[in-house]
Amino acid sequence: MRGLFAVATLVITAAACAGGGGSTVAPTPTPTSTPAVAALRYPILPPMSDPPVDPANPPTLEKLELGTYLFFDARLSGSGFTACNNCHVFNTSFQDNLNMPRPDTSRGADFFLLPRNTESLFNIVYRKDFFRDGRLSNLSRAMNEPWIEDNEQLGPTRELAAAHFAEIVRAIPGYVRLFERAFGQDVRAIEPEQVFDLAGDALAVWVRQVVSRDSPFDRFNAGDDGAIDEHAKRGAEIFTGRGGCTACHLGANFTDNGFHNLSTDPPDATGVRKDEGRFMVTQVDADRGKFQTPSLRHVSRTSPYFHNASAPTLLDVLKHLNGGAAEDPNHDPRVGRPLGFSEDDMFDLISFLSALRGESVVLWGPKGPLYLQKDVDELQRDLLPH
Repeated sequence: MRGLFAVATLVITAAACAGGGGSTVAPTPTPTSTPAVAALRYPILPPMSDPPVDPANPPTLEKLELGTYLFFDARLSGSGFTACNNCHVFNTSFQDNLNMPRPDTSRGADFFLLPRNTESLFNIVYRKDFFRDGRLSNLSRAMNEPWIEDNEQLGPTRELAAAHFAEIVRAIPGYVRLFERAFGQDVRAIEPEQVFDLAGDALAVWVRQVVSRDSPFDRFNAGDDGAIDEHAKRGAEIFTGRGGCTACHLGANFTDNGFHNLSTDPPDATGVRKDEGRFMVTQVDADRGKFQTPSLRHVSRTSPYFHNASAPTLLDVLKHLNGGAAEDPNHDPRVGRPLGFSEDDMFDLISFLSALRGESVVLWGPKGPLYLQKDVDELQRDLLPH
């Protein structure tokens, strides 16, 4: 099969063999060695497990191939110039390093910015809720949500976006074939929202390969003394000890999957915040200004930080928290007090956080690995011509 399928050991598991319309035999996944939690130096921060499998959407090679095309195809947008990769850039840790994303540059300098900093796609497959406000709890729905929003502008509602999306893919013979191979469905014969949902399923399989794991800290945690330097070791002690960081950043993915107000967007004199965060989903006053705890894996490469990009660097994050983060009257009780970090402490913490960077993720296209932008450019030029 084509070069794309060389990644199968990363994203396909034996449990997926029954995927509808997909491969009936899956390659054996690359074995992973997970140390017993009791043997770890920091059991509260265990290594990542294999990506979870959604029984309703088992991964197959065909879904992976379809998801790759969908991720990079700018034709699947209102302007014809915006793809998922515009904001979740594959070679900058699946985000864009911008304060506020500008997904479509086809309309000149006056084109809008999105209201929140782009989240990295690293390890979202392990999450329970999606987006900074946690407004969705289904990964497939989260993956096609940007087509509804201003990001890609297929339509202001799910129904309208699905109709526009289906119209586009039905007119491209290559997509008709890919959907048929992946799901056993003819996109010309099913409802637009079914087509839209299948696209989300394909992208949910695709994103299973975007995983940061096997970091230097994981090796140190399992017993390799030389895996990280002395600064990072001291940082790990502060992080799990007097810094209190594991109150929110714990577990294999370094997150409690909860929502917290860190005074990143305190209210103005009238009591109004620029972004009310989780409150916009729940309408519960206690959720005002709360945002989801991000994973810290690969965090040294995903600047700027916080929902509004108010912290350009990790040092800025630590300075904010070290100062108390109590400006918002609704701040989380776990912050709100000065932490007493010295400059050396913050340097050690940054060294520790840098040690959470996992092995590089190599995406594959139909012709081989996508290492550089030129590889993606070639993929886009050849993308399922009409």
